[in-house]
Amino acid sequence: MTNASPVRAGFLAPRRVDHPMRFFRRTCVCFAVLAGAACGSAPVPESPIGARPAVAQDIGDGWHESLEIPGARPLPPTGYGTLSQDNITIPIEVPEGNLFIKVTPLTEWVIRLTAPDTYLRLNGYKVARGKDIRDRARRHGERGWPLVLFVSYYTIAVESTYEPYDLQIRAQNILFRPYDIIPVTPDFNRERLRQQESQIALYLFDSDIDLDLPMVVEYDRRQNPRWSGIRTVLDRELVKVNTRVVPETP
Repeated sequence: MTNASPVRAGFLAPRRVDHPMRFFRRTCVCFAVLAGAACGSAPVPESPIGARPAVAQDIGDGWHESLEIPGARPLPPTGYGTLSQDNITIPIEVPEGNLFIKVTPLTEWVIRLTAPDTYLRLNGYKVARGKDIRDRARRHGERGWPLVLFVSYYTIAVESTYEPYDLQIRAQNILFRPYDIIPVTPDFNRERLRQQESQIALYLFDSDIDLDLPMVVEYDRRQNPRWSGIRTVLDRELVKVNTRVVPETP
């Protein structure tokens, strides 16, 4: 678009002459913008499919691995795990309502022990909603990263309902309730399922919940203590991952 002064009746607008340094500055800005685009600095997609692990991101206001580095041990390396999502998922069944619930922790040291494509998908949920998660955690008074659970509701009945905040965690003799829920599927807040339909959300819990300790997931007076068995599976997989890691050559 031409940068010119308005033309008044009977007069010609004076011609603008660019100073050489102004042209130089504009050229540098254009080059920087093009260079940034060429380096792939695009926003993280809302869909977790194809999302990259956030190890290469600046911490900013979103998710970064440094937010989840445990004090007692380093994070496992990515790309060496073999577990499936079902291997790290806690199921709950409510027969009366033909309701099936699956709860998967998105804690980084846990999902890094899954197969590479599974890790990318699960990590992508945190990457795509990292800023929203941190904003909600701050409003709750969290200083760090919360415990984030990937929760799905499913039914084989013609129709079923669910109560999102009835899902709770009992750990360290304390009953924890989610302090916030971020819908993943658009109709999650409808709290109703059609036949063979799934509704998914990310549940935010206090970071005080230690996944190294026993944990029980509860819904509508039903409990599943499977996490203790999952911890054993994770410990075995971590040993295998450490043997698969190729040491870096000096």
